[in-house]
Amino acid sequence: MVRFTRTVAAVGLTALVGAGLAACSDNEQEPAPAASGTAGIDMTTTTPSTTMSSTVPGPADPVGVPAAVAERWTALAESGVDLGVATGPAEDIDGGSITEFERGSLVLTPAGQVFLVQGEILSAYLESGGPGGDLGFPTSDEATTDGGWISTFDGGAITYLDGVAEVEVN
Repeated sequence: MVRFTRTVAAVGLTALVGAGLAACSDNEQEPAPAASGTAGIDMTTTTPSTTMSSTVPGPADPVGVPAAVAERWTALAESGVDLGVATGPAEDIDGGSITEFERGSLVLTPAGQVFLVQGEILSAYLESGGPGGDLGFPTSDEATTDGGWISTFDGGAITYLDGVAEVEVN
């Protein structure tokens, strides 16, 4: 279930992100299966490249992706995060791109950063239009918060708490 909320001021988003990130903890609770394996990994790169200069495994043949996306996919795999193979080539969007994999997506921002979006947060993000929608590009990888996860974007945030994804667009 996804709930959409639109605010007229960034104050609500600022409070949500501040509270969510302040609530991050190192408790013994297991992360949700869709988001496991990301804790403690540097999840960004600053290589500004949207050119299709690298490949990653695809369903049958290698798939062309921006070099920064291939580098991030490799780094995640080396850290034990298995996104699987690309389900198709990178889709260019507004100066960046999104590459979908079997178990998540890597989003390359126009500034050259690559963020992982996965699980129910990814479903809500794509339902909201992905990078070309009101939320825009991610500004960080998802972070744990008491009872769930939070991801921030240029135009809002998505929280996944108690089995419900909630999209807040400013």
